[in-house]
Amino acid sequence: MQIGTVAKKIGLSVDAIRFYERNALLPRAPRSEGGFRQYQESDIVTLGFIRRAQGLGCTLGEVRELLALRQSRLQPKSQLKPESRK
Repeated sequence: MQIGTVAKKIGLSVDAIRFYERNALLPRAPRSEGGFRQYQESDIVTLGFIRRAQGLGCTLGEVRELLALRQSRLQPKSQLKPESRK
């Protein structure tokens, strides 16, 4: 999906989406051969999460922390380091 489609679907401006990319809240989207950003459904989910967190009054730093926690929670257990046993 191109940025305009995503913006309409999520209810954000194109500039807001670019802002989130510049501030490392949203991963940079890969580009098509024509240079257009190509977003996935997971990006829309992330943008919705960012919007809700900001709506609750979270700062950009807090949103970034929440996204990191969310990402670690979404990783398969096999990718997490096992706890060292004593």
